[in-house]
Amino acid sequence: MIAGWLLLLASLLYVGLLFVVAYAGDRRPLYPRQPKLRPIVYSLALAVYCSSWTFYGAVGTAAREGLGYLPIYLGPALLFIFGFGLMRRLAVVARQRNITSIADFIGARFGKSHALAAAVALIAVIAIVPYLALQFKAVSMSYAALGGGSSQFGDSALWCAILLATFSILFGTRTIDATEHHHGMMLAIALESLIKLAAFAALAVYALWHGPGLQATVELPVRQFAQGISPGFMAQTLLAFCAMFCLPRQFQIGVVECEDPNDLYRARWMFPLYMLIVSVAVVPIVAAGLRLPAVSHGIADAWVLNLPLANGDRGMALLAFIGGFSAATGMVIVSSVALSTMISNDLVMPALLRIRRLRLEQRSDLSQLVLLVRRIAIVALACMAYVYYRAVADSADLAATGLLAFAAVAQFAPAIVSALYWRGASRRGVATGLLAGFGVWVYTLLIPATNPMASWLKEGPLGLSWLQPQALFHLSGWDPVMHGTFWSLLANVGCLVFISLRFRPSLEERLHAAMFIEPYAVDSGGASDWRGRVSVADLRTIAERIVGERSSQRAFEEYGERRGRALTAGESADRALIQYTERLLASAVGAASARRILMGALSGSGLDIAEAMALMDEASQELRFNRELLSTTLENVSQGISVVDAGMRLVAWNRRYLELFDYPDGMVYVGVPVADLIRWNAEHGECGPGEVEEHVAKRIGYMRAGSPHLFQRIRPDGTVIEMRGRALPGGGYVTTYTDVTAYKHAEQALIEANETLEQRVGQRTAELSEALAATARARREAEAANASKTRFLAAASHDLLQPLNAARLFTSALRQQPGLDPDSAQLAERIDASFRAAEDLLDALLDTSRLDAGSYRPDIGSFAVADLFDSLKAQFAVIAEQRGLQFRIVNTRLAVRSDPQLLRRILQNFVSNALRYTQRGGVLVGARRIGKEVRIEVWDTGPGIAEEQRARIFDEFQRLERPSPWGEKGLGLGLSICDRIAHILDHRLELSSRVGRGSRFAVVVPRVDAMPPRRRAITQPAVVVERLPLTVLCLDNDPAILDGMRALLTRWGVDCRVALDLKQAEQELRQGGVDMILADFHLADDMNGLQALQYLRGVLGDLPPVAMITADGSSELKQRARLLGYPLLHKPVRPAALRALLSARLRKTTA
Repeated sequence: MIAGWLLLLASLLYVGLLFVVAYAGDRRPLYPRQPKLRPIVYSLALAVYCSSWTFYGAVGTAAREGLGYLPIYLGPALLFIFGFGLMRRLAVVARQRNITSIADFIGARFGKSHALAAAVALIAVIAIVPYLALQFKAVSMSYAALGGGSSQFGDSALWCAILLATFSILFGTRTIDATEHHHGMMLAIALESLIKLAAFAALAVYALWHGPGLQATVELPVRQFAQGISPGFMAQTLLAFCAMFCLPRQFQIGVVECEDPNDLYRARWMFPLYMLIVSVAVVPIVAAGLRLPAVSHGIADAWVLNLPLANGDRGMALLAFIGGFSAATGMVIVSSVALSTMISNDLVMPALLRIRRLRLEQRSDLSQLVLLVRRIAIVALACMAYVYYRAVADSADLAATGLLAFAAVAQFAPAIVSALYWRGASRRGVATGLLAGFGVWVYTLLIPATNPMASWLKEGPLGLSWLQPQALFHLSGWDPVMHGTFWSLLANVGCLVFISLRFRPSLEERLHAAMFIEPYAVDSGGASDWRGRVSVADLRTIAERIVGERSSQRAFEEYGERRGRALTAGESADRALIQYTERLLASAVGAASARRILMGALSGSGLDIAEAMALMDEASQELRFNRELLSTTLENVSQGISVVDAGMRLVAWNRRYLELFDYPDGMVYVGVPVADLIRWNAEHGECGPGEVEEHVAKRIGYMRAGSPHLFQRIRPDGTVIEMRGRALPGGGYVTTYTDVTAYKHAEQALIEANETLEQRVGQRTAELSEALAATARARREAEAANASKTRFLAAASHDLLQPLNAARLFTSALRQQPGLDPDSAQLAERIDASFRAAEDLLDALLDTSRLDAGSYRPDIGSFAVADLFDSLKAQFAVIAEQRGLQFRIVNTRLAVRSDPQLLRRILQNFVSNALRYTQRGGVLVGARRIGKEVRIEVWDTGPGIAEEQRARIFDEFQRLERPSPWGEKGLGLGLSICDRIAHILDHRLELSSRVGRGSRFAVVVPRVDAMPPRRRAITQPAVVVERLPLTVLCLDNDPAILDGMRALLTRWGVDCRVALDLKQAEQELRQGGVDMILADFHLADDMNGLQALQYLRGVLGDLPPVAMITADGSSELKQRARLLGYPLLHKPVRPAALRALLSARLRKTTA
């Protein structure tokens, strides 16, 4: 068994992964910009069809019925192989008509009927709720199987419903435009398909390895085939065939989210291949399960989970859980998004618009209301599915529940097929067929599933045996699903054909039929100059209420730009504008609701209903003519032209633009971010010298600011391109590219032929003046940038080291925890060592940045070299002894003038590198007098440095290719820091080396008269105090730091008081008894520790001794602390240094 918390953690991490992928896909759309990747993502996303039913239920079905599991895989494959034309036609029509859902599709085809769309939406909701409940059942079953039935975290199905509903709301209801492609969701669903495929295939391989063997596995399907197929095989295959375009989630992914119908060509073989892999993988799992009694005696639907558990392999069991959870996740998310769109557009919003008390017609913006309705719909769906799961689905097997949903949505198939291929199909016929088929489905399948123990099911209602739900008209002996599917589809098709022949389609329906039955035909209707009595202002007001003011304004401005003139509020709207407005509304609330809204506006304007119908259904030849005229003009001008929209995406270009830049095939398409094209040009030298991203940022900045610009660029091939850019009204940017090479050559020849000496002198003078001015500007900008960088470093060093400081404190407290077992102690020691390494890394990086920023102020003074040598010996002698190396320091009486801290830093890096790379021999440190200078040298017997490497070892992140014999790994920053310090101190660095013999590093420093060294007095080591009976007040604005200090100091016996701000500090000090204050330098409200202490001293008078703790390593702070007599501890605080400080304080108090 696996712990319940681990299963919950795995679920949360998986949903979090989908969240990150979807978020990244929405923020930076990946696959739409790459034509080769988009079909792959689309094909994988289609595999959302493989829900938990196919992951768990298929194995259970195969165990019970043999080949009876194959139909759910065979049907979709047959659709893509033999019904490909149907899928492609669906995708083309949906793209042309801005279709948002399956209900919108059927309603738009049959006269844009709102009632028909509402009926489809209602049937879809009723059909899919059991299917959603199936997913919750699968998750609950897997949790119970792996967790031993534990309910540690409550009902797992409830948590699943909450998680998936939240995810669906976050990435399915961001925008009101339901035709906008959900790039992030598609990317997440594609990843989910890969994960469940990998998990299922891994389980199959695992089953082969632990099962009866390859031969026995191959014999299993042979035996099953010999037994024959199950009675419902053909019916289930038909249901699976229809499900691929009738399930709301499959319609959403396969039709609505299809950006290019040509992507179906890749999916035509990728998706059947996916189905083949999954169906074949079922066989070894079933064979292995039949072999193990611990598996075969359990629930067949749980064999996928029980197989690895029976072998004691919890890792594989967890992988199976993730695969099943992944399968359920994708289905719930996409179904929730699709159904919420239908509920909003076809059920709730039309009903709300009819309620006059709400006065929605008076509201200026309904977009947020539409989004709210969709989000509430998702929550309601999750609740209904959960209730159904608790009431019904908990007692049914997965396959039965899945087939129940398949049979329900199959009722949409006759309507969809007739919508695309039969002109004679009428709205009445389709509506009657849907209701009849759905009614028979409820009677023959849903009622028996929800109440299987009812006595009248076997006797028939009122004792009429010929009306038995599962034996209608005494047709018995059939599989229940096959029986219900046969009668429901028979009633559906029969009513559709009969009613359509009895009541012929109306004129409106016939007009719409042409758009669906002939989607590839080009409308050649004549242009119309009709103008009615509906004004532009009226249409814009309607649009603003539905899609929002900003979206409406942008859409109407774009329409006016395409027509070549601005729209005025008072003018009458023409035919094309009315049709354009309808399509705009349809993208938000569906075609049926859009028709209803506009019909109300048109009927209120006094139009004849026939005129209104003609306006709404005839395509605008004038708009198409304008497009063709603009396209022809662009293609025949000699200039390259590119147009981007307000979102900085390419929307138009001409052939000359492609010829000038020679982009790779497939790189340029409508909607590609213009930043990608600029980046490609910069990488190929089209933008001149400089960083690629700087070129991209500069040009995008021009466009976003709307600044006109004129620029001439000399290309690598010598040609000169002149670029002129100008902002477009309402957002966007147009740029022209002209080849002016010939003009520039002629201009240059003319200048060279006519210019005189005086003109040349004047030109040079002007250039010099300009260069001087530019230099002055650059210097000012550099100084400003340097100051900004210095301020940033001060803040960054504090923010970077704060969490590291807290971690070091907590680790030290853990290491000193009494009773810690050896393994935990070793683990704590390793954690502490890791934090020390991270501290060294941050110190090196921050030192490099501070040195570059010039924030170090050297403290120059005279001192004896022997003082430096003493500190080096104390620091490195033990390390050399541990490695068996000699470490010698030659005594000297020389004195130098420099900054002792920075000079010691240089020598520390020299010695550290020498010990790192020296395997045998030793290291020698000494000083030589050279005139008025002293050369301090570090010799080693290491491998030496090749001549070609010496010039670059002082650069950042440069290390010797030869590894350290002691396993140390440097960052390559040490010598770079030395070089920067030497530059600040105006010292000279020297290097000489012989490969195989060793190296000599030296720094040359100004010499001064000899002075005695300040030798430290040798004192007896202080007695280690096990407990420190002190009261210490810690002042810091970070609660984590205070918690860490309290944990560490308490281990030492210190009474630790903490304060987050001045008020708390003042209260603690007024209580008295504080022996010492540890104050952070960076506090909240733009106050530092020195200011805080000054305030407290002014309020309270004398204060206890103070020590400052800071991540600021600036010289100014060190000098201020020294003047005030405050000891300074740097973050991350080393516990040894802190303990030494407190011990010294204790000795003073007890002296």
